[in-house]
Amino acid sequence: MQVTIQPFRSEQMDELLAFLKKWSPTHPELGEGSIIRWQKCHQHIAMVDNRIVGYIAQIPHEFHYGKPSNRSGGEQIGWGVTFVVDTSDNEIRKQAGRGLLTVIENSPPMKYTGVGMVAGVDQVYIRRGHVIRKDSVKMYGRFFKPTRALKYLGKSTKLAPAIKLANFVFPAQTKVNADSVTKFEAFLPEWDTKWDELLSERYELYGIRDAVYLNYKLSQPNREYFCYRFGIDGYLIFRRARNDLRDLTIVKVCDLVGTEKAKAALLPVAMRYAIEHRVDGILAISSVVDEPLYKSDGMFIARPYPIMMSPTIKVKMHVSFFDSDMDNLW
Repeated sequence: MQVTIQPFRSEQMDELLAFLKKWSPTHPELGEGSIIRWQKCHQHIAMVDNRIVGYIAQIPHEFHYGKPSNRSGGEQIGWGVTFVVDTSDNEIRKQAGRGLLTVIENSPPMKYTGVGMVAGVDQVYIRRGHVIRKDSVKMYGRFFKPTRALKYLGKSTKLAPAIKLANFVFPAQTKVNADSVTKFEAFLPEWDTKWDELLSERYELYGIRDAVYLNYKLSQPNREYFCYRFGIDGYLIFRRARNDLRDLTIVKVCDLVGTEKAKAALLPVAMRYAIEHRVDGILAISSVVDEPLYKSDGMFIARPYPIMMSPTIKVKMHVSFFDSDMDNLW
């Protein structure tokens, strides 16, 4: 059988949703047609005999070099997302997989990048000339109900008592100064320069954060976001996320930008919300340079979050849930 790769057409949506639900049933967000329609990305499908046997999407995102990199300019990143193939036939699986990866690896000026690479899959990308970096980004967390969270992370539930003890030893910071922290609904263009300056001061390579991008992310369907700012010295975005299949509810710190003072004042807002709503835990993804901040607020669990990237990018990339499609997931 000959597999062909072609751009996805909107009239194929019903067939695509059925395909995603069949071949990736543990990822319910892939069946949300509203998410796929909303997401600004390049989409391709693999076809055999007029039926879909594979799907991949790529999200364009502009990144800038910050002062710590000693470089100017930026990179056009193409996040590879939602990669699913029909595994019922090994030859179809190989042809579809290789074809879909090739089409987004060769889409200049974008440089193909991905996050959260898992063991085994990462070797596929290494063989194709990409690099897997584990020195740039970490996932930070605190688990109030550690048993379910450990199961989700694939860790032994025997660690639960140790985490409960650590929660006692490293208390969460929930004190919020209501006079300095303000809730808001949308980003204003006049704040754009400030966010860029703050990001440039701290990170070697970071995704742009302007009003157009941030308000688009806040418009994601079926999600409720909470936004707070510390004057114009920083902002925090978080939401409550529920995974019904895993019986897990967490607070996601989607994005946190600001001075050290601003971030230290804002992060307890999300921590307080998580505790008051009795969720299983709170998670964030951020640069390794932010580890002291998250640990000081009680998010003492930290582990590397792999990034697959082009070997031509030599610096450390800062990534949050608001980059790529990571916040689209439940």
